[in-house]
Amino acid sequence: MAPVVATRLAHASVEAVADLAYAELSLGRADVAATRLTALLAEHPVHERAAALLMDALAAQGRQADALTVYERVREALADDLGTDPGAALRERHLRLLRAEPPAPAADTPRTGPGNLPAPLTSFIGRDDDLARIGTLLAAGRLVTVLGPGGAGKTRLAVEAARRRRHAYRDGAWMIDLASVTEPAKVGAALLAGTGLRGGALFEARTRIDGDELDVLADRLDGRESLLLVDNCEHLIDAVAHLVAALLSRCSGLRVLATSREPLAVDGEALVPLGPLELPGPDDGVEQARRAASVRLFTERAAAVRPGFEVDEATLPGVRQVVRGLDGMPLALELAAARLRTLSLPELADGLSDRFRLLTTGSRTALPRHRTLRAVIAWSWDPLSEYERTVAERVAVLPGGVTLASATALCAGTPVPAPAIPELLAGLVDRSLLQLAPDPGRYRMLETLREYGTERLADTGDLDTVRDLAAGYFAGLLARYDPQLRGPGQLAALRVISAEYDNALAALRRRCDTGDAPGALALGLNLAWYWQLFGRCPDAAYWLGEALAVSADGPPTPARDCARAIHLLNRGDTRPGRTAEEAAQEQAGIRELVGRLLAYPQLPGPYGALTALPLALLREDRTAPPVIEHLADVDDVWLSGLARMFRAQFAENAGELDAMRTDVDAALACFRQAGDRWGQANVLPLRAQLRQYDGDLDGALADLREARSLAGEFGSPSLADEVLGGLRWFDLQLRRGDTDLAIAVIDSARERALRADSPELLFLVDAWEAVFRVRLGDPDRARDLLDGAERGLHGAPRFPGDHARTLAAGARAVLCLETGDPAGAEQALATAYAAALRTRDLPILAMVAVNTAALAEAHGRHHEAAVLLGAASRLRGAHDRTDRQVRDLTRRGRAALGDDAFDVAYGSGWALDGRTAVTEVDPARLSREPGSRGSQAGSGNPEARGS
Repeated sequence: MAPVVATRLAHASVEAVADLAYAELSLGRADVAATRLTALLAEHPVHERAAALLMDALAAQGRQADALTVYERVREALADDLGTDPGAALRERHLRLLRAEPPAPAADTPRTGPGNLPAPLTSFIGRDDDLARIGTLLAAGRLVTVLGPGGAGKTRLAVEAARRRRHAYRDGAWMIDLASVTEPAKVGAALLAGTGLRGGALFEARTRIDGDELDVLADRLDGRESLLLVDNCEHLIDAVAHLVAALLSRCSGLRVLATSREPLAVDGEALVPLGPLELPGPDDGVEQARRAASVRLFTERAAAVRPGFEVDEATLPGVRQVVRGLDGMPLALELAAARLRTLSLPELADGLSDRFRLLTTGSRTALPRHRTLRAVIAWSWDPLSEYERTVAERVAVLPGGVTLASATALCAGTPVPAPAIPELLAGLVDRSLLQLAPDPGRYRMLETLREYGTERLADTGDLDTVRDLAAGYFAGLLARYDPQLRGPGQLAALRVISAEYDNALAALRRRCDTGDAPGALALGLNLAWYWQLFGRCPDAAYWLGEALAVSADGPPTPARDCARAIHLLNRGDTRPGRTAEEAAQEQAGIRELVGRLLAYPQLPGPYGALTALPLALLREDRTAPPVIEHLADVDDVWLSGLARMFRAQFAENAGELDAMRTDVDAALACFRQAGDRWGQANVLPLRAQLRQYDGDLDGALADLREARSLAGEFGSPSLADEVLGGLRWFDLQLRRGDTDLAIAVIDSARERALRADSPELLFLVDAWEAVFRVRLGDPDRARDLLDGAERGLHGAPRFPGDHARTLAAGARAVLCLETGDPAGAEQALATAYAAALRTRDLPILAMVAVNTAALAEAHGRHHEAAVLLGAASRLRGAHDRTDRQVRDLTRRGRAALGDDAFDVAYGSGWALDGRTAVTEVDPARLSREPGSRGSQAGSGNPEARGS
């Protein structure tokens, strides 16, 4: 117990230092807290709470750069040591630091000059970064243009920015609204009137006589320090551009802040493009969602018409649907909030499918083009040229963005010349109808604009034609790039398919809707490997199901049966609501499918290899099916590598580690030759497992680090894969004896399991931690974890439910033994054994055998404990030299029996065949056959015994 107590005391000491630093920080002693936390973090470089507090302390002293450095240092340490990312608390602090800006002047700052800026009627929400950018650009330059589509909040932002900086202009900040000006020749007069410079008979007479409003404006503005806010320039863009350029060149104290849907395009212009307000994430909880600017705006405006409205667990789904469905565009959100006077939130959210009919109740005092959503969009759409309208309407069918190639494909058969399309796309960006996407050469259109464009296509009868063109283009694109996912072009192909993923799904939907069964099936299979790479099981299950349903009664073919098998693999084995008769019929259909797949002399390419997993799951012996045996020896290096990787996984489950070693080495060599990073990243953890058994923990750590690095190159794995990968790291850190790192890893795995919204994964994490807590001497925490896991696992699906049940029941048994309850341990082990048998995974059963050995030892039956340890090694196929429980049981067994007697007993268990070992480790045999274990077994391999 001494090491356990020492570990707990060390942990308590670290937390006490952190608590002290927190108290100092709360009292305003940031410098003292920073010194203390710096020392603490030097000793414990992955202590996230200490890092978070240190970032707070540094930021409180104005040392934001140092705080950012701390974050980067801790992020790198977490990645290197734990194979994980910073937790939510650290990430939030990092984001706040990146968004930091000088404090804005107080709201009651007295005005220091004249002006006509309108007083706000509602609060200004969000756009903090944009406000800061406008302030910086106006301080450094003289012309700033706020760009954005209709309804983006350009005017509101510009007015707020001008209000906050009005004290900086001696002669005032003036707003000139050009919305009602229809003739370019009237722009100068509008500026004269808006700036308050027109007035007096002499002035009016001079203007009439000279006839040059530019000279008059320049004369009156020269020598003044003024800010002109020129609003709504888009319909008079040329006239405004010429006038502003001339005024800026003649009036050195003048600054201009303009709003427009396209740039003025004059020298010295700085642009502030506006996108949507910050949106809540699809998995954000209530508190996190409330902080998103779009949610704050909608909630405040909704509460104004429906008192008491707020975001809580009940309203969050509807609010999220509204703000995301409206792209976070301020005007649309305000129009939507106004409808809550007469609609419930669910009715509002459901009505967004017809948003232009729904959002028609704006402010009576607003300009007509701001009273309805349709009018807002039409104000931007109507001035487009014929070619621009054609391109805009056709690319509107693409939910995943547009490239030059896809736009050209969709404009086939129209008068638009292909060479003109690059310039037309650029023009739509300038007019704020398209936005530049993060990927080079890619554009995106906001959902509301897309709906307007597709509505226009429907009105002209062109919508079906354009959707067919899009489906054909993206089907061809997938057919070209899918093979590249399995070679040196993997990263480039992943980028293309990931960027076009939503468009590819829209193409698949079109194929299904039009009854094109061959086209739908081909497209679905071309996405199958992409789904496999990223663990997108729900997508694979849904879309392959849709493709298969197009011709549900079609004749069986190899491709169709492969699709059906992959669909089954991704769907899982639970479908609630089935009757017993339906379940029996489905099982019969599956057996028939298996028979057909096994009868085909050859299956198509990688899809044939993918069927190996469902085939193995459906076979009673869980051995590699013939298709894998065939593919392992083909000339195609990648296919051979995949088949050998699958065969290595089957061998691991069967406890055949010699065969596993051969296939792991061969698969790794194949994937490296093929240039497939995904394959290498999946094989390396298998080799790490072997190295753990061999006692090479440094080699295992190197393999996991390389796997993580390779996986990082082709993108983030699914949250489920991150959780399962984290448990591998956790097990390795336990074996290395690094308690602090193990705690950090399991905490990170739990956070990801929560975000994955997978109760089974969360309970698996809880079960692993419970094992660890028992060993650490923390039975209360272990008991709490096990109680929750066991309740939650009731009725859970077999995978990963049975694995978690085995682990949880095994941990319960060890907990019972630690607390002097052998009867409880026997009962828990019976549960663990039954669950392990259902997994048909012999290494999982080996864990039960080790815990059964612990029970035998507790009864003083050391000979049987040694036999069970040997049988456990037989089941896993290796002598586990680095597992702490195995080492402790071995040490105590040798002390009780003597080395020779222990070796004989252990060897008798090791010498068993696999089927006999499965029976031998049944914990019920301890009570049925006392003292009989190992009496008829051989001596085994003396060199390997005594792990």
